[in-house]
Amino acid sequence: MKIPKQLITLTKEHHLSLSLANKAINAKKLDNEMAICQQIAKNFKRDFLSHFSFEEQYILPLLKQNNQQDCQRIINEHKQLLKLAKDINANNLLEFGALLKTHTRFEDRVLFKQIPADSLHKIPT
Repeated sequence: MKIPKQLITLTKEHHLSLSLANKAINAKKLDNEMAICQQIAKNFKRDFLSHFSFEEQYILPLLKQNNQQDCQRIINEHKQLLKLAKDINANNLLEFGALLKTHTRFEDRVLFKQIPADSLHKIPT
Protein backbone atom coordinates (compact mmCIF):
# COMPACT_ATOMS: atom_id res chain seq x y z
CA MET A 1 0.00 0.00 0.00
CA LYS A 2 1.34 3.39 -0.99
CA ILE A 3 1.88 5.82 1.88
CA PRO A 4 0.33 9.24 1.24
CA LYS A 5 3.02 11.94 0.94
CA GLN A 6 1.52 13.77 3.93
CA LEU A 7 2.33 10.78 6.17
CA ILE A 8 5.82 9.89 4.91
CA THR A 9 7.70 11.91 7.52
CA LEU A 10 5.58 10.46 10.32
CA THR A 11 6.08 6.90 9.11
CA LYS A 12 9.86 7.45 8.85
CA GLU A 13 9.83 8.71 12.43
CA HIS A 14 7.78 5.64 13.37
CA HIS A 15 10.54 3.45 11.98
CA LEU A 16 12.96 5.17 14.39
CA SER A 17 10.54 4.75 17.30
CA LEU A 18 10.16 1.03 16.57
CA SER A 19 13.93 0.69 16.53
CA LEU A 20 14.16 2.44 19.90
CA ALA A 21 11.33 0.31 21.28
CA ASN A 22 13.11 -2.88 20.25
CA LYS A 23 16.36 -1.65 21.82
CA ALA A 24 14.51 -0.95 25.07
CA ILE A 25 12.78 -4.33 25.01
CA ASN A 26 16.01 -6.21 24.27
CA ALA A 27 18.26 -4.16 26.57
CA LYS A 28 18.21 -6.69 29.39
CA LYS A 29 19.26 -9.53 27.06
CA LEU A 30 22.07 -7.38 25.68
CA ASP A 31 23.08 -6.15 29.14
CA ASN A 32 22.98 -2.49 28.08
CA GLU A 33 20.02 -1.21 30.09
CA MET A 34 21.97 1.73 31.49
CA ALA A 35 23.07 2.95 28.05
CA ILE A 36 19.55 2.76 26.60
CA CYS A 37 18.08 4.50 29.66
CA GLN A 38 20.61 7.30 29.30
CA GLN A 39 19.82 7.66 25.60
CA ILE A 40 16.07 7.81 26.26
CA ALA A 41 16.42 10.25 29.16
CA LYS A 42 18.65 12.53 27.09
CA ASN A 43 16.92 12.41 23.70
CA PHE A 44 13.35 11.14 23.79
CA LYS A 45 11.55 14.38 24.60
CA ARG A 46 13.67 16.34 22.14
CA ASP A 47 13.23 13.76 19.38
CA PHE A 48 9.54 12.95 19.83
CA LEU A 49 7.73 15.93 21.36
CA SER A 50 7.34 17.68 18.00
CA HIS A 51 6.20 14.38 16.44
CA PHE A 52 3.53 13.96 19.12
CA SER A 53 2.45 17.60 18.80
CA PHE A 54 2.16 17.29 15.02
CA GLU A 55 -0.06 14.23 15.34
CA GLU A 56 -2.25 15.91 17.95
CA GLN A 57 -2.53 19.13 15.96
CA TYR A 58 -3.01 17.75 12.44
CA ILE A 59 -3.88 14.05 12.48
CA LEU A 60 -6.23 13.61 15.42
CA PRO A 61 -8.62 16.43 14.43
CA LEU A 62 -9.24 14.59 11.16
CA LEU A 63 -10.33 11.53 13.11
CA LYS A 64 -11.98 12.87 16.27
CA GLN A 65 -15.52 13.10 14.99
CA ASN A 66 -15.73 9.38 14.18
CA ASN A 67 -13.12 7.99 16.50
CA GLN A 68 -12.99 9.85 19.81
CA GLN A 69 -11.87 6.80 21.81
CA ASP A 70 -8.79 6.05 19.66
CA CYS A 71 -7.84 9.72 19.59
CA GLN A 72 -7.98 9.90 23.38
CA ARG A 73 -5.90 6.72 23.55
CA ILE A 74 -3.18 8.36 21.43
CA ILE A 75 -3.12 11.49 23.60
CA ASN A 76 -2.94 9.40 26.79
CA GLU A 77 -0.13 7.25 25.38
CA HIS A 78 1.86 10.31 24.30
CA LYS A 79 1.66 11.62 27.87
CA GLN A 80 2.57 8.22 29.34
CA LEU A 81 5.56 7.80 27.01
CA LEU A 82 6.91 11.24 27.90
CA LYS A 83 6.45 10.52 31.61
CA LEU A 84 8.17 7.13 31.37
CA ALA A 85 11.03 8.63 29.36
CA LYS A 86 11.52 11.39 31.91
CA ASP A 87 11.78 8.87 34.76
CA ILE A 88 13.34 6.03 32.76
CA ASN A 89 15.23 3.33 34.64
CA ALA A 90 15.89 -0.40 34.44
CA ASN A 91 12.58 -1.10 36.22
CA ASN A 92 10.33 0.65 33.69
CA LEU A 93 12.44 0.24 30.54
CA LEU A 94 10.51 -2.81 29.33
CA GLU A 95 7.18 -1.06 29.95
CA PHE A 96 8.43 1.95 27.97
CA GLY A 97 9.61 -0.21 25.06
CA ALA A 98 6.41 -2.25 24.92
CA LEU A 99 4.19 0.85 25.01
CA LEU A 100 6.24 2.63 22.36
CA LYS A 101 6.04 -0.41 20.10
CA THR A 102 2.29 -1.00 20.45
CA HIS A 103 1.58 2.73 20.18
CA THR A 104 3.57 3.11 16.98
CA ARG A 105 2.12 0.01 15.36
CA PHE A 106 -1.41 1.09 16.25
CA GLU A 107 -0.90 4.46 14.59
CA ASP A 108 0.60 2.93 11.43
CA ARG A 109 -1.65 -0.09 11.09
CA VAL A 110 -4.97 1.28 12.33
CA LEU A 111 -5.19 5.01 12.95
CA PHE A 112 -3.51 6.37 9.82
CA LYS A 113 -5.64 4.11 7.63
CA GLN A 114 -8.76 5.75 9.06
CA ILE A 115 -7.83 9.21 7.82
CA PRO A 116 -10.33 10.12 5.10
CA ALA A 117 -8.52 10.42 1.75
CA ASP A 118 -10.26 13.72 1.05
CA SER A 119 -8.78 15.15 4.29
CA LEU A 120 -5.12 14.36 3.58
CA HIS A 121 -4.65 17.77 1.96
CA LYS A 122 -5.14 19.33 5.42
CA ILE A 123 -1.90 17.75 6.68
CA PRO A 124 1.16 19.93 6.02
CA THR A 125 4.03 18.27 4.17
